[in-house]
Amino acid sequence: MLEPVESQFILPEVKETKNWWGGHMYVDKAGRYGYSFLAFVQDALWYNSNLVKPEELRSYDDLLQPKWQGKIGYSDPRRGGAGQGNWTFLWKTKGEEFLKKLVQQNLLIMSEERPLAEALAKGTVGLTIGLDIDNFVSFVKAGLPVKPLPQLKDGIYPVTGSGVLAVIKDPPHPNAAKLFVNWLLSKEGQETYQNAIGEPTRRLDVDVPKEPYAVRPAREFMSVEQYHRLEGHSEEKQDSVRRPALAAAERLIQ
Repeated sequence: MLEPVESQFILPEVKETKNWWGGHMYVDKAGRYGYSFLAFVQDALWYNSNLVKPEELRSYDDLLQPKWQGKIGYSDPRRGGAGQGNWTFLWKTKGEEFLKKLVQQNLLIMSEERPLAEALAKGTVGLTIGLDIDNFVSFVKAGLPVKPLPQLKDGIYPVTGSGVLAVIKDPPHPNAAKLFVNWLLSKEGQETYQNAIGEPTRRLDVDVPKEPYAVRPAREFMSVEQYHRLEGHSEEKQDSVRRPALAAAERLIQ
């Protein structure tokens, strides 16, 4: 169904690996069909500053303390998104036994993101996991007591967000398809996309977003080797990490 993405490359600035952090990256096992042009980290743990002091939560292990019983909201990891990404990261780095103990903290697990964000703003819970700035931007602008938790000592995982490009085989207008691919992956195209979506590109010649609480380029937090070790979105990691983590979620969450 798909054409190799690099067969569409024309512009030298798109072809040259030196313009891309980590060179050319793909999410498919063949390394040809799903081009990953974004790489970033995002704040997926938010707290109510009237109820939680950030120094109280400096590692995921701190979430298991009795004081947080019934005070943690979680975006249902079975539905995808940052809730699933965070769950996958914890399954890989902390293990299933940790997740079992976390679920036993009487989590408020919700599949709808807006009500969960409102629960944090209202103080129904003190902390949410699996929601990001998109869920809280209106609350932040309104001055409500919601803030991203400073990065925990356990580390953070990278994502590619909305940044995977594929080219359908035999497009009706092949030259137009090539034109679009080369513009999208150019400096101008990546600046435009990043400004519109708010998710940082891997292009090294594009300035990082400056908005408060913006998601940030993965290159500011890890090496390329660490990126490949910690990511959970590639086809290989879908098979080896995300699916087993999702199966654990099905077992542990009632």
